[in-house]
Amino acid sequence: MTAIMVPEHGDGGTDGTCANCSQPLSGTYCSACGQRQVDLDQPFRELAGEAIESFLSFDARIVRTLWPLIRRPGFLTTEFLDGRRVGYVHPFKLYFAFSVLLFLILALSGWTVVHINPGEEAVSGLNIETQEEAQTDEPSDASSELSFLSKALGPVADLAESDPARLNRIFTDRLAKSIIVQVPVFAVLLFALYRRRRYIAHLVFSLHLHSFAFLVLIVGLVIDLAVQAPEESGPGNALAVLAIAAYSFLALRRVYGQGRLLTVLKMAFLLLGYLLALIATMIFTLALTVVSV
Repeated sequence: MTAIMVPEHGDGGTDGTCANCSQPLSGTYCSACGQRQVDLDQPFRELAGEAIESFLSFDARIVRTLWPLIRRPGFLTTEFLDGRRVGYVHPFKLYFAFSVLLFLILALSGWTVVHINPGEEAVSGLNIETQEEAQTDEPSDASSELSFLSKALGPVADLAESDPARLNRIFTDRLAKSIIVQVPVFAVLLFALYRRRRYIAHLVFSLHLHSFAFLVLIVGLVIDLAVQAPEESGPGNALAVLAIAAYSFLALRRVYGQGRLLTVLKMAFLLLGYLLALIATMIFTLALTVVSV
């Protein structure tokens, strides 16, 4: 007699049924819907294998994924953790698609990520002062010698004055590669606040949240490009930030099930930690840019 394989942690029903379609299980894969039954206590090996299997096939699941991603914050995360994954795009794949699209639009549009401040107030991007600006009008021992940071940023400032478009292309390319570290860092912050969940649950939440954030940033960028110059930050960017904040609150409430006040307090901690990590990432990206120029 063939034994029925029942996963221990939520990917199959306790009665030996598939968590996605409720059909009886008789092996690793469901005979009805084809979903693979995975033990989430060994997540990285299993989930990486599943991601590789689906990486090159971007099929009709994108339609079924986008709607709940936009309209139901946190829904895709709960579906994934409950074992209902076969009908949706894998979170790694979803994140990758939107991140590539965002940075591709940034590169093609000429949006100013690095803004050199020639004296007026900067309006967007990463601000860099030239060596002349860093010095005061009255010479002193402190101002007569360039700081270590000014020396390090010298090649960047020179390139910014001679070819700002090339500087932004280099910086955007490096940022596209380094920003991925924000996903596991955000998951670590979540793990510090919600210790009852396994790290993989926080990582899935982080992937879905970043996917939505990239999507609305794309929409905001398109709006700003339609109404004003690429170097200016406009209403699209502001609306994107507000949408991400509201979405984060609703997603945290759905996935972790805590009260409004506690969720707001934890969001404040997440924002602070994320901003510090983002600043560190931007500095690291700038260092890579210095090496490239």
